[in-house]
Amino acid sequence: MADAPLYRAKLKTRREMERDIPRDELGWWRDVCPGQTLKLREATAADLERCHLRAGTSRNPADYLCEPFEGGCLVSRRAVKVLTPVARGGTQS
Repeated sequence: MADAPLYRAKLKTRREMERDIPRDELGWWRDVCPGQTLKLREATAADLERCHLRAGTSRNPADYLCEPFEGGCLVSRRAVKVLTPVARGGTQS
C-alpha cells in the first residue's frame, strides 16, 4: 500500500451528506469532519474485512476510500464532494 495513490478529499457538509446519503449509511465522517479535507487512498478488500460495516451497506471496495495509515478508517465515496490526486512525496496536504 506504500505505492497506493493518495487523494485530497473535500467532504460534503453535514447538510449535503444528510441530503445525499441514506441515514443508515452515514458514518463517523458525518459527525467528526463534515466539510473538512482528508488525505485518503483507495480502499481494498482487506480494509473492508478489517472494518465494521452496517448490515445492508456496500461491500465493494470501489465504494470507499480509506485513511492512508495502518488501521485507517473507511470513508464512503458518497460523502466526498471533491477528490483531487496528490503527488507522492510532495508537500501538498
